[in-house]
Amino acid sequence: MIPFNERILNIDAGPKCTLECSACARQRFREQGKKIPGKDLTPEQFKKIIKYFKHVSFCGTFSDPIFNIHFIDILKICKEENIKTEVHTAATHKKENWWQKAFLANTDANWIFGIDGLPKDSHKYRKNQDGEFLFDMMLLNKYLGMRPEWQYIVFDYNKDDIETAKKIAKQHKLKFMLITSKRPVSKNINNVELEEAKDGKIGWKNSDKKTDGENSNNSYASIDYSIGEWTSRPMSKVEDKKNKTNTLKPKCLLTNRDLSYSVTGHILPCCWVNTSFNDTHIKPLFKDNLHIENNNSVEEILDKDEWKKFIDVLENSSDENLPKVCKKYCNVDVERNVENERKLYENHLL
Repeated sequence: MIPFNERILNIDAGPKCTLECSACARQRFREQGKKIPGKDLTPEQFKKIIKYFKHVSFCGTFSDPIFNIHFIDILKICKEENIKTEVHTAATHKKENWWQKAFLANTDANWIFGIDGLPKDSHKYRKNQDGEFLFDMMLLNKYLGMRPEWQYIVFDYNKDDIETAKKIAKQHKLKFMLITSKRPVSKNINNVELEEAKDGKIGWKNSDKKTDGENSNNSYASIDYSIGEWTSRPMSKVEDKKNKTNTLKPKCLLTNRDLSYSVTGHILPCCWVNTSFNDTHIKPLFKDNLHIENNNSVEEILDKDEWKKFIDVLENSSDENLPKVCKKYCNVDVERNVENERKLYENHLL
């Protein structure tokens, strides 16, 4: 069995969020008249998960983790069991005393705050967000001795405010991450490059449709203004090999790409397949017999025939029989796919 336990598990902790971000899966489901699936992750289910995974990241496909009714208890479990923890949040519909309780429940957790642009403007993409309040909660996190990160996705409306945001981050000694994105509201930021600074370079070129087509990856650049250094995201061993029967280079098999815990209660190869309920090859991974509640351990799930068959499909099926989402994200310009991801990690850009 592949040692998936050495990786991060990305967790969609529940079905709830108050934001209406236009590129979110929640909005696509609503537009199609579909019900948001799933239930809140429970402490009992989470304890099964951390017997296998020792590093978790709460980053939702459908949810913001702060709305899981057990979330503070789950954070306490992470602290007690020495589980490395990341929390990605952008919603603001909790009172300040809740935020303080959540931060103090696990002072070792790393919180990443999605504020896209200057705080007063972030709601332009993250509809219903109070960006200025969330920025204050990020500063509260910092005041309590933690090391929060400001995540800033570049859009047309905020691309000219990057330097101002960098200065604010530096003033408060925050981690600051810039992301260029494929989101459809970002139309005019191709090849954005940032200036070099004395305290470190933050620079990248945004995905260009002429070269990356429909399958381009996001680009990341991150610096920690509390110590003036790049935020390192080391990559584990990467195998660069060609499949005999197809041109796929699946990140779930060849890199340390995060696995995913879906809002439906299933362990999945990555978060990109969290909504692939009807794909012929991925649909079996959503079966009831693979639900966390119906198994004693994560190992038991990964040892199921459905998982083995999925891996066999990736390795041995012809291109025309591969899952559509896998071809989309793991079949981009085949010769450079894994190599480029390795380089991004080595240069602290991913």
